[in-house]
Amino acid sequence: MRAFEIIVRSATCEDAAIIAQVIAMAIGDEEGVRHYCGDDYIDVLTKICSRDNTQYSWRCSLVAEVDGHTVGAIVGYDGAELHSLRNGTFEVLRETIGRVPNIVDETEAGEYYLDSIGVLPEYRGKGVGRALIKAFCHMAYAKGHQRVGLIVDRENPMAERLYTSLGFERVGTRLFFGHHMWHLQRLRSEYAIKPIKERTTQLVEQLTKVWEASVRATHHFLSEEDICDIREYVPMAITHVKDLVVAEDDNHMPVAFIGIEDGRIEMLFVAPIHRGSGIGKMLINYTIGTLCAKEVTVNEQNPRAVGFYEHMGFRAYRRSESDEQGRPFPLIYMRLAR
Repeated sequence: MRAFEIIVRSATCEDAAIIAQVIAMAIGDEEGVRHYCGDDYIDVLTKICSRDNTQYSWRCSLVAEVDGHTVGAIVGYDGAELHSLRNGTFEVLRETIGRVPNIVDETEAGEYYLDSIGVLPEYRGKGVGRALIKAFCHMAYAKGHQRVGLIVDRENPMAERLYTSLGFERVGTRLFFGHHMWHLQRLRSEYAIKPIKERTTQLVEQLTKVWEASVRATHHFLSEEDICDIREYVPMAITHVKDLVVAEDDNHMPVAFIGIEDGRIEMLFVAPIHRGSGIGKMLINYTIGTLCAKEVTVNEQNPRAVGFYEHMGFRAYRRSESDEQGRPFPLIYMRLAR
C-alpha cells in the first residue's frame, strides 16, 4: 500500500459542497438530516456552508487533501459564539424550508467546539481524520483557546477511542438529539523546545516539509520555480547550520525550527497551522537567551516577518537590493536593540 501525503488547509467558499457532505455524514441518520434541512438537504447544507455567519460556515472549517483531491473536512467554532452562529444557520433554514428545528445547546463558552468531522468513505482508515483533528486542535490553541471540546455518542466506542488516543478525556455527559453523549475535552499542551545535534535523514525531510509549507504560506513574492530552486538547498542548510533548535507538538512531531550561526538567525520557519500560537516568539527568546542570537536577515517582500522581528526588539541597520545568492529579492539586515 502506498503512503498518502495528507495536506490540511483552511477551507474556502469553494469547499462548501464537501463541507456539506461532512455535516450530513456527521448527523448520520438520513431521516434526521431531512427533518433538519428538508428533502434537498445537501443543497440546503451547501448554502449554509457558503455563508460567512453560520455554525457550518467555510470560515469555521479546515479541509484535507490527498493527491490534490479534497477528501474530508472538520468544522468548529468558539462555544461562546454558538447562538450567534446558529442564528445565521436558522436564517438560511427559514429562507429554504420555512422552519427551524428546536435544538438544545451542544457547547458553551470556555471551549473551542469540534462540531463535525467527516472523511469520504474511500479515504477512511488512512489517517485523514487524525490529521484533521490534530490540525483543528492546533488552530484552536493558536487562536488562544485552552480547551477543545466535542460530544460523541456513548454507543460509538470506536470514535471515542480515536479521540482519547489524541488526548481527549471525558469531562461530562450531554443529551443531544435524543442520544446520550460523552462530553470530551482536550487541554492545550505546551510545545517542546529541543536543541538538535543529530540531523537524521527523517528529521531533515520533516523540517524541509515545514520549510516548504511555511514559505508557500508567507513568501508570496516567490514563484513556483523559485520555491523549487531554493528547496534543493534547504536540506543542506538544515544539516550544516551550526545550532538547530526544533519545536515539537505533543505528538513529538516537528512543527517549527530555527537555525543559528555565530549569533545570526539563519532560518526560522513555522508550519502554517501553528502560526499565531507564540511558537516563533518561544524559539526567538530561546535562541537569544541560550545561543546569544542578535542578528537576522529578512526578505523585505515579507513585511509581516519584518514586523515580527521589530516586535521582538530587532532594528534594521542595512538593506541590499538582492539576496545573498544574487537573486532579485531585497534583504533587510536587522540587529537586536535590547
